[in-house]
Amino acid sequence: MNKIILKQANKLLKKDGLHDTYLNEVKLFKTTTYAPKGPLIYDLCLVLVLQGEKIGYLPNAVLKYDHKNYLVIPTTLPFECETVASVDEPFMCMLVSIDKKVMYELIDSISIPISKECNKCELGVFSDKVTPTIEDITLRLLNTLESKGDSKILGTQILRELFYRIAVGENAHFLRKMFLNTNNESKISRALKSIHDNYSNHLDIPTLARDEDMSVSSFHTHFKKITSHTPLQYIKKIRLNKAKDFIAKHHYQVNDTAYAVGYESISQFSKDFKSYFGYPPKEAKPSYEEYDLFVK
Repeated sequence: MNKIILKQANKLLKKDGLHDTYLNEVKLFKTTTYAPKGPLIYDLCLVLVLQGEKIGYLPNAVLKYDHKNYLVIPTTLPFECETVASVDEPFMCMLVSIDKKVMYELIDSISIPISKECNKCELGVFSDKVTPTIEDITLRLLNTLESKGDSKILGTQILRELFYRIAVGENAHFLRKMFLNTNNESKISRALKSIHDNYSNHLDIPTLARDEDMSVSSFHTHFKKITSHTPLQYIKKIRLNKAKDFIAKHHYQVNDTAYAVGYESISQFSKDFKSYFGYPPKEAKPSYEEYDLFVK
């Protein structure tokens, strides 16, 4: 099956880069160049690797995903990523933005109990096995992407089927818990969204906790379990990734960028930026990695 999938992927991916498709929720990516570990942000998406391998690094976890294991990021999450690719064996993947409305509907209909003994349940990103069913959906989706008409008529239903299969996957505990509105996972997910939307404002942990009706200690504990970062570390990484976009893509000056992302000290901003990315702000360049799709 994977050879058939690769054959179809190669028909759609003639050159390196991020490619739009006839479905707004789906993009295809190809690179023949190895990329060392570097910081990025993923936001509410599914990564189906067609060839090659990626390795995601969090402070408390390492996630490998390839054609046998897909990656699901059900919330906004900064982490580091390494791409294994070469001219002989390019890295190719399909990136699918997860429709929250559809996922809410599906999760509400699923009556699968969530294991209390699962050690991976609390982490806000997970990989799962590519089953024959997932392979079949992947191939049908790739075939559909060849035609604008097919994409318009069939694409939405194929994506819904894909989301359902992801939601009932072996490791999809957090995904299901995130879409149950009253538990801690959904509260932290809403807080992450709030940080992502309001990164330029003053953000304090007691207010974020109070907004979700949580104590500061409980908020901190669950936040770190889900993201592998403390709230302050998370806020800093969101701001720095935004800053890189402002400088590299929109040509902001360093001073203006620092203030735009919520820093009061330009020198502290420059120090944090260099520590995080490995180069000073003025050297930031546009990136065309596949995750650009999900940096909102």
